[in-house]
Amino acid sequence: MIVFILSAAMLTAIAAALVVIPLIRPLRTQLPPAPWAAILSCVLLAGGSTALYLKFSNWSWRLNPGIASPESPIEVLVHHLDDHPGDLDDWLKLGRSYDILQEYPLAVRAFERADEVAHGRSAPALIDEAEAMIMIHDSSLDGRAGRLFDRALVLDPNSPKALFFGAATALRQGKLTLARARFSKLLAMNPPENVKVVLRREIAGIDSKLGANMAPTAPKKN
Repeated sequence: MIVFILSAAMLTAIAAALVVIPLIRPLRTQLPPAPWAAILSCVLLAGGSTALYLKFSNWSWRLNPGIASPESPIEVLVHHLDDHPGDLDDWLKLGRSYDILQEYPLAVRAFERADEVAHGRSAPALIDEAEAMIMIHDSSLDGRAGRLFDRALVLDPNSPKALFFGAATALRQGKLTLARARFSKLLAMNPPENVKVVLRREIAGIDSKLGANMAPTAPKKN
């Protein structure tokens, strides 16, 4: 069941990203970005999907210990990591468990520890840490979270998540050529059709900007 929950959380995160990125990146109109709308969208997607599942699922949640129970999965992980602090996989599991509970500061700490254990060589640790930071505040995409995605792409150049958020970071920073290359690479991976629509729209917008920047300026008349 834990595997199912983690998978569902990952899919929710991707869905949220597709909604959030257009809201937080600089727009081609005079309207400013909408970070509060982006945060609200994440909350509604994560909270709404969880509420609907709890309502309509036939899984008996009461048969399983809660988070406060000594036998809960998180408590088991914490006790295990006390004895085995070098277990990278369990640091990642702990961080993702906190993500599910929307305990994002705790998730960031767990992923930071995973990064330390991996000596900076774990792309999943970097990606998950950056995502948790964005959930705390979207502006981190312009700072540390954006740098984490760049580091992840060095380790795993074909990571769809790192490519998507890395492209969004480059776009926010005005690095249009880099953003286009990352969106194009992600499109070439043949993602689902609804993702293709978003990627093609972003690429077309970048091409429009690049074309405008390259257009020759008409000479002034004397």
